[in-house]
Amino acid sequence: MADPIVSTVVGNIIGRLSPEAVKKFGSLWGVKKELEELKKAILSIKVLVFEAEKKLQAVHANDRIQVTRWLKRLEDAVVDADDLLDEFSSYDAQRQMGIMADCKEVTKKVCTTFLSASNKLLLAGFRREKIKSMHDRLVSIRDDRKFHLEVNNTINVTPSDNEGREKMAIMECLLDPKINEGNNVSVFATVHYRSSDKSALVRGVFDDEKVVNHFDLRMRFDVEDLNLNERRVIERILKSATNKDYEKNIEMDQLHKELCEIIEGKRYLLVLYIDNSNGEICGQSLKSLFLGDCANGSKIIVASWGIKAVADFMSAVEPYIYKRSLDPEESWNLFKNVVSKNNGQEEEAKAMMNNPKIVEIGKSIVERCRGNPFTIRTIGRMLLSDMESENNNNNNLVEAKYWFSSFLEKFSKIPQQHINTLLVLKPGCYDILPLPLKRCFLYYCRLFPKGFEIAGGTLLDLWVAQGFIYSDSSPEKSMKHAAYEYFKDLEDKYFFESTMRDDYYRDRSFETKKRTFCVPDPMHELGILVSGATRSTQYVSFELESSSKVPTSVAFQAKRLRALIVFRKDKLGRETEKGLSQSICDKITTDYKLLRVLTLHNSGVPNSIGNLKHLRYLDISGNPDIKALPNSITMLHCLTTLKLSKCYGLKELPRDIKKLINLEHLWINWCYSLTYMPRGLGQLTQLQTLSAFVLSNYKKGNIGNSCSLKELAKLNNLRGELRIKNLGNSEDDYSYKILEAKEHLSSLTLSWDSTANVGVDNASKSNATPEKQLECLEPHPNMSELALVGYEGIKFSGWLSSLRNLRNFSLRKCNCQHLSPLSQLPSLRVLILDQMTNLEYIISKDVVFDSSAEDNLLTSLYEIRLTELPNLEGWWQEEHPTTTSSSPSSLPSFRRLRRLVIEDCPKLRSMPLYRNLRDYLVLDNTSFDTFQHTINACRSDSSFPFLRWLKTLCIIGIKKLDISQCDNIKWERFRNLRFLRLDYLPKLDKLPDGLQHLTRLEQLHIWRCNIKTLPEWIGNFKSLKNLGISVCPYLNSLPQALESLHRLETLEIEDCAIIFQRCQRETGKDWDKIQHIPNLKMRQPQSSLSPRF
Repeated sequence: MADPIVSTVVGNIIGRLSPEAVKKFGSLWGVKKELEELKKAILSIKVLVFEAEKKLQAVHANDRIQVTRWLKRLEDAVVDADDLLDEFSSYDAQRQMGIMADCKEVTKKVCTTFLSASNKLLLAGFRREKIKSMHDRLVSIRDDRKFHLEVNNTINVTPSDNEGREKMAIMECLLDPKINEGNNVSVFATVHYRSSDKSALVRGVFDDEKVVNHFDLRMRFDVEDLNLNERRVIERILKSATNKDYEKNIEMDQLHKELCEIIEGKRYLLVLYIDNSNGEICGQSLKSLFLGDCANGSKIIVASWGIKAVADFMSAVEPYIYKRSLDPEESWNLFKNVVSKNNGQEEEAKAMMNNPKIVEIGKSIVERCRGNPFTIRTIGRMLLSDMESENNNNNNLVEAKYWFSSFLEKFSKIPQQHINTLLVLKPGCYDILPLPLKRCFLYYCRLFPKGFEIAGGTLLDLWVAQGFIYSDSSPEKSMKHAAYEYFKDLEDKYFFESTMRDDYYRDRSFETKKRTFCVPDPMHELGILVSGATRSTQYVSFELESSSKVPTSVAFQAKRLRALIVFRKDKLGRETEKGLSQSICDKITTDYKLLRVLTLHNSGVPNSIGNLKHLRYLDISGNPDIKALPNSITMLHCLTTLKLSKCYGLKELPRDIKKLINLEHLWINWCYSLTYMPRGLGQLTQLQTLSAFVLSNYKKGNIGNSCSLKELAKLNNLRGELRIKNLGNSEDDYSYKILEAKEHLSSLTLSWDSTANVGVDNASKSNATPEKQLECLEPHPNMSELALVGYEGIKFSGWLSSLRNLRNFSLRKCNCQHLSPLSQLPSLRVLILDQMTNLEYIISKDVVFDSSAEDNLLTSLYEIRLTELPNLEGWWQEEHPTTTSSSPSSLPSFRRLRRLVIEDCPKLRSMPLYRNLRDYLVLDNTSFDTFQHTINACRSDSSFPFLRWLKTLCIIGIKKLDISQCDNIKWERFRNLRFLRLDYLPKLDKLPDGLQHLTRLEQLHIWRCNIKTLPEWIGNFKSLKNLGISVCPYLNSLPQALESLHRLETLEIEDCAIIFQRCQRETGKDWDKIQHIPNLKMRQPQSSLSPRF
């Protein structure tokens, strides 16, 4: 089972029991003395907990089982104590917000009677008794332990503590003689994102005095080149062992023989530094080390910066890592011996292991170990640990059957080829993690299936909501920041990896919350395996079909459940439209009252949601039919995160939202029907995330209940992204700075209401001009992303040039004619211009002649998107002074531009050259001039790598482009092109011959062209995986060369009448050419898909 962890909960409870809180609650409820005693007890436990968890980290602590059981009991108690403090906080919140005063008249009388002097005394006595009972329970558990702890009064519970902890954990694996247990050589691996950190860690172990004295021979091998082979591996290991070079003419057999002689009778340590490209060759080269007659206790550490390297290494060494595999009977006997070592109850355990049902299940487990003694021992110990940690009577047959069955269920989910890889990763990767990081990692594995992608910010919010994060009380270090430190450690060790394929978003400097992550498959399998079986699960997720009920296993845990995530899917795995039944909703809110995390995507929201007093995190995103939230939601006074994104039908937020006094994160992205923010939102001063702020349009009503910009000005703790919608209404006040003090905001979108002044007389229009409005919306200079939508001003505010850190700038439906201030933004990386009908040029003539200002922009930009700009004629207001008709190479160039999209810009004739593009170039319904300028410039300078690294090229809707122009392109320079799309090119009647040089092409799409044949040289595309042909009515046959494209996985043919008939299965004339392709997508021609030539 997963190790219990108590320190973070204890630390957070102590933080909640501050002197101010004790005084406040004590005076209010008459329990000051009891709270002080409770705090003393928890402080005394804190020191013991830290030492117990440190002992639990030891790989082979003798009293590990006793420590685990004690911590488990203590964990249950301190979580209950935390729940008790939640109740106090909820009572206090109700008092602060005057909820009782909002009751109806009849209820008021009841409340008044209930809170009379005599009843207050009764309540005080009740609370006093609850606190005393909690105190006595904690003290009893504290004193009831059967193991010794060395108490250290100077402690800290953050995961970065105990410098050298990882080193000591690895050394324990090296020095403990029980690790090998009959195997001369054992292997374990450590993985780290930063190779320098990994190398320093392992090097520190390698050179440690204890390690030096323990091993007779130490060898180290660091992979330094890609041209690695078996000889080089063996030579380098020999050199490490003997410090001498070997002649090249020595035969391989002689090298292996000498290595065997060197290790004979010696206990050796070998450290291998490998990467994902050479794990297999390194493993294949070590036959001598495994088959040689070395001493028992020899170790090999595989230090890698990729899980694939470890998997490849283990698959290579598995055939000879053990001198002999065990037969089925020997395997079963070894497994029985391991599982029967049960704290002095071996005889009872052996009897249990002879039960027919236990034997049946146990042999199924052993069968998956394939005679590998290391695997059998490790798996047996993990099963035994699960049983001993949760149950004192493991020899009970009913209990034993449960544990064996549960373990087999988890073990069976692991692919056979991954088993040994996981077992060598466990000691060097998982076991050395601090306990808080283990819990955070296993939390993901228990709640989310393999391959599940999750936003980084969501994961951090979940950890915080569950109380997994401990942070000191310093204001500069928030819980979210502490959670990020946890996550960064786990990402560094490859427990999480980014799922973004775009290099820009994979950049680790990019905000974690905006990247999506998943746990690599082997690590997820490891997480499931080490989490083991348990009957006290607190975190549950399940898929619920429309006809299903809550699973019995979930209902069984109702009183302990802390997290519940429901995935709504039908039998085909698609998200359903129908929400949960009311009975299931009621069951959640009545039975699972201790929930801290609840996610109900596309499942509706219970009317009685306010019953979940302990809830910290509520995610009801993706419920398109919700129009309003239940009023009871404002009773969730512990709620810190509320996610409502993609609730497309949501029209309003609760009017009493100000009662959610602990709310820190409110996500309302894509709530398109939301018409206003409720009055009082500005009182939520702890709010850190407010993804959107919707101003009321007075024509749609709700002015009296709506929140103004003045309230937004109070929320200075906001960070991350903010979108302000419906700017420009006459009711808005633009007389003061609204955003200037929000230094933590990084992304801002300002969106004007295009209908605000439609049909409004001049007297009713806002007195503030668009320029004045923008001036008052000046953000803090730290802003990194800015978008303006529907801005009708002609000029920008002067503050734009002060945004020296601005990286992304987007303009949509704005009224500007030029964008000269862009040249004053030295950090700008991404520029997006969309639907700006008045834009004629980017840079004014003044800037054209200021070479330093222009150079800033040309140097910094990485990505440009120009879409639907019908009057854009050029980058410059006037022809650039360096431009001559005969020498386009004299035009300035974008230095770092990697991505460029030009779409629906038919008048665009000139812009800087873009010959350094790498990721993609899209030209759609635009002039071909800029592309030709870049081509001609590069032709005149053949030494320059013209678009050499470009991976994706799309040429669409350029109606004048014909084959002669295409043949003038030096296609051979596109040597790294992977994706090519030629679309809506009516004058293109054949493919340019130059395309045959694109030998690395993986995807080719030809749509809406008048080509008649495909050339035979298409057989040069040996890397082609996907070929798509659509709306090519004159294409009359496919080339014979398609048969030679063995990597071609998908062929899509749509609305090509002639080819459709020729490709019919078995009967078509071209069927023999395509029958080897695994995925054929043939769509019958339809008249509605006729070309728009």
